[in-house]
Amino acid sequence: MTFSMKRFSAILRKEMQDLKTNAQVLLMAILPLGLALFYQQMRGEKELLAGIVVIMVLSMVTTITQATLIAEEKEKHTLRVMMLSPASPIEVILGKSLPIMVLSFFLSIISLFLLDTLKGNVFLLMIVILLGVLLFIIIGTMIGLLAKNLVQVSVLGTPIMMIFFAGPLLHLFVKNEIAKKILYHIPTNHIFNAITGVLEGKGFSALSENVINISVWILITFILFLFVYKKKQLD
Repeated sequence: MTFSMKRFSAILRKEMQDLKTNAQVLLMAILPLGLALFYQQMRGEKELLAGIVVIMVLSMVTTITQATLIAEEKEKHTLRVMMLSPASPIEVILGKSLPIMVLSFFLSIISLFLLDTLKGNVFLLMIVILLGVLLFIIIGTMIGLLAKNLVQVSVLGTPIMMIFFAGPLLHLFVKNEIAKKILYHIPTNHIFNAITGVLEGKGFSALSENVINISVWILITFILFLFVYKKKQLD
């Protein structure tokens, strides 16, 4: 099945219209900006605070908002129409997620600007943020597909969100070696380390392990997404 720009743009236009009237999405978008403004008044290592804010954007805005939008489509029975249409899984996920991807990316950049930490290799910083956004868009889409309704999005999504959000901080304080190794491999830990590393002036060679970890997570979650998508398409 070939990619169709016409089908993709139709899904994208519908998503943009729905997003404009979704107050919950707008409220979620305000939270990381409020946290960035709060951290702006604090003393300390702004690079670490900037990393926390970006992780908040990914785990809350990107993941939960995407899952919520997918679950809303399921409740309206419009998602099944798209899944059974000639549109491919790539067209559906891109069309439904591009507005959230753009929103998440700009929220991250604005938060870094507010914290006066938009420095270092900005191109590498943008690559890391884009990889993080892509990963959590896929995770959010899977949560939305697996949830039967909006209530289940909270039930499934909140524990996942909290693990990803708290993971980088827990990794710094946990003493148990097994737990520490598990936390080390979660993607938000590597996204956090990559972002703080770039802001501290490190280059790609120093952050290659982080980028590889994030890329592997994207590959694994995308394969899982295709499996879940096909299963739900046949249900």
